[in-house]
Amino acid sequence: MQSRVIQQKREAFLKEIINEVFSSLHNEELNTLEIVDVRCSRGKYSAKIFIEASRLSKTQKQNIQKEFKRAKPFIQSSILHASKWFNAPKLILCFDSALQRQNKLDMIFAQISSERDDKGIA
Repeated sequence: MQSRVIQQKREAFLKEIINEVFSSLHNEELNTLEIVDVRCSRGKYSAKIFIEASRLSKTQKQNIQKEFKRAKPFIQSSILHASKWFNAPKLILCFDSALQRQNKLDMIFAQISSERDDKGIA
């Protein structure tokens, strides 16, 4: 239980640092991204950064990956500076479309609900 709390604190800390670094970059592709979640391995060897991707096209995703690869050393050094860790985790950028899927499900449920109301089914 205690290790899970430590893991969650570490992930929240990384999310905060990465948000700050992204917003400080002079790169329009990266500084406007919305970070949804950060998942860190137990030993801090790797960290997956999940960004909201529901409004991004395929070419935008490719450009973001390219710019992220260029900015990765700066991001890692910023993490090292802020955290005072011995090594920075290997950063992996992941596109998360869970919000888009959730919105589609909400629309489907709303449609079912309205059809039930129209038919008078309780």
